[in-house]
Amino acid sequence: MDTAAYGIINPIYDEGFKLIFGRENVSEILLIDLLNNVFLDDPVFGNITSLTFINNERPNEIVEGKGVRYDICCRTASGHQYIVEMQKGYQKHFIERCQYYVSRGISEQGYKGADSDCEVWDFSLVPVVGVFFCNFNVNGLEPKPVVKGSLRDDESGQPIGYWQRYAFIQLPCFKKEEAYCESNLEKWIYNIKNMGTTQSVAFTTDSDIFSYLRSVSNVAALSRPEREHYEACLKRARDYNAVLKSAKELAMEEGLAEGRAEGHAIGLEEGRAEGRAEGRAEGRAEANRITALNLLKMNVAPDIVAGATGLSIEEVETLKKIGI
Repeated sequence: MDTAAYGIINPIYDEGFKLIFGRENVSEILLIDLLNNVFLDDPVFGNITSLTFINNERPNEIVEGKGVRYDICCRTASGHQYIVEMQKGYQKHFIERCQYYVSRGISEQGYKGADSDCEVWDFSLVPVVGVFFCNFNVNGLEPKPVVKGSLRDDESGQPIGYWQRYAFIQLPCFKKEEAYCESNLEKWIYNIKNMGTTQSVAFTTDSDIFSYLRSVSNVAALSRPEREHYEACLKRARDYNAVLKSAKELAMEEGLAEGRAEGHAIGLEEGRAEGRAEGRAEGRAEANRITALNLLKMNVAPDIVAGATGLSIEEVETLKKIGI
C-alpha cells in the first residue's frame, strides 16, 4: 500500500480536492463553510444554508463539439449554481477558460430541444458563480491571494446584474504562517495550500469545521476504491512531474553545452576581431609616422606636420631628431 494511505489527502491535486469537497453526504458542510467565507458579507452569494451536488459533466451543445467536466458543481437552496475548481499547473489562458466554464453554465439554461416551448423562456437566468483555486499566479490578475470580479460599470464600479461571478484564490500569493492567520478564509487558504506538505490539518482546536476537515481528509478513512483511485492519481501526477523535471534538466544541460560552444566560438571571433582592430590601429600609426617623416624632410613646420598626421608635437619632434 502507498504511504499516502496513512496520511492526509492533498487538495492541490484535482482528485484530492474532489474527495475533500465533492463527496455527496460527506463534503457538503465543508464546501458550504468554504464558500460562505469566500463571499463573506456578500448578501447575494455569502449566505449559503444548503447545497446539492449536481452532475459535473456537461456535454457540448453540438454533436461535433467538446464537452466540459468541472471538478465540483453544485446548486444552493437559493438556486445559484457554483462551479468550484482546483488548478495545480500553470495555464496561460486560465482566465479565458474560467469565463468559458461560467458562460457554459449560463448558456445551458437556454431553450433546449423541440419538446420545450421556446416562447415561454424570457431569458431569466440563474446566477453562475465560478470559484477557482490556483496553485500559481494567474496571468492577468493582481498578485494577491483573493481576486473577485463580476460585470461592472467602468465609471461607478456598480454591478451590472449578478448572473456571472468569479473568485480566484491564488495560493502562491498567500504568505501567512499558521500563527498569523486570523479570518476563517485565511485559515481555509492556509490548509488548502499546506495540507499536502505538512500532512496535517491546522486550526483543529479552534473550530469544529477544521476538525471535521481532518477526519474527511484522512486517506486511511477512504473506502478501498476511493483510496486506490486517489493513489493511482498521485502516481500519475508523480510520474508526470518526474518526466517533466527530467525533460527540463536535459534541456538545461543541452542549453549549457550549446551556450559553452557558442561562447567559445564568440570568444575566438572576438579575439580575431580584436587582433584585426589592433593590427589596423598599428598600421595607421605607422603610416602616420612615415607621412610625418616625409613632410619633415620637405622642411614642413612641426606644428603643421602634427595637424596633418594626428601625431603630437612631441612625437613629431622625436621623429625629426631620429629621422633627419
